[in-house]
Amino acid sequence: MKNILFKTLMGLALVMLSLSGCKDGFYDDYKAQAVDNHGKTQNSMIYTAVTSSGQNEFLAYAVDATTTETEIGIIPVVLSGTGTAKEDIHVKFVLALDSLDSYNTANETDYIMPGDVGTPAFTLLDEGVATIAKGSSVGYLKIKTIPNDYFVDQAYAFPYKIESIQESGYTLSANHNFGIVSIVPKNAYDGKYHAVGALVGHPTLSGPIDYSGFTMTSVSQYAVTFNSVFGTNGKFGVEVKATIDPNTNLVTLVATANSSAPLAFADADNHYDPATKTFKLHFGWGTRDETLTLTYTGPR
Repeated sequence: MKNILFKTLMGLALVMLSLSGCKDGFYDDYKAQAVDNHGKTQNSMIYTAVTSSGQNEFLAYAVDATTTETEIGIIPVVLSGTGTAKEDIHVKFVLALDSLDSYNTANETDYIMPGDVGTPAFTLLDEGVATIAKGSSVGYLKIKTIPNDYFVDQAYAFPYKIESIQESGYTLSANHNFGIVSIVPKNAYDGKYHAVGALVGHPTLSGPIDYSGFTMTSVSQYAVTFNSVFGTNGKFGVEVKATIDPNTNLVTLVATANSSAPLAFADADNHYDPATKTFKLHFGWGTRDETLTLTYTGPR
């Protein structure tokens, strides 16, 4: 079983931005969501948009690590089309533990719902109602919780589905109507990096790398994910998980379940320099061989 564990201490992981309330920018991915309007007028469909693909509506949501109780918009609910709501639209969410069970079974994970004895405490705000305000196209199911409470050895996730829409005249999407969100505090490695190096073994894209848009996204206290790159602005579908040993600063690389290809090799001396916030990595997939020096430039 692939255990997805949250270890103790400082910033952890999976998008995003700082905790400053519920804003439309939290989930830019929703704009790319494909929606079947089932013959209804374009602006009548209501759907969730945790991810742009909607494959399983799961997101590990990286937020700023803090000991302060913070309001977080965990699941976006969207009015389809390019127009905005002509009135406040109130969308009621309820727990969907069956969706979490299905996700765990399909992905060999062991997420559980927070809130039982001994688990992180949270408050579901507005009695589970997400409001798409008049003049907007997105609202959020909101909670209040302390992000640093999730520095524990158990993986937690919030599974909710839409139960009803208070106002008439709107249709609920038949397939995009739920979301599963795991809150992961950002770790010390999360952020933007400048990548320089080289790619060899690709028939058309081999050559030097000088990529300023490189990002690393937290997935646990000592692990981040990133995509392999080429040139000055290119990114492959090879997604890599980097786990940093906090004692030796050695870095172990493996392909994630979302990767388009497994890794063929990764050097045993891949490492991170905490003084300069720099990674030195060498790995490959298929016939491709990539060498990267990643220098931290700021938060995502």
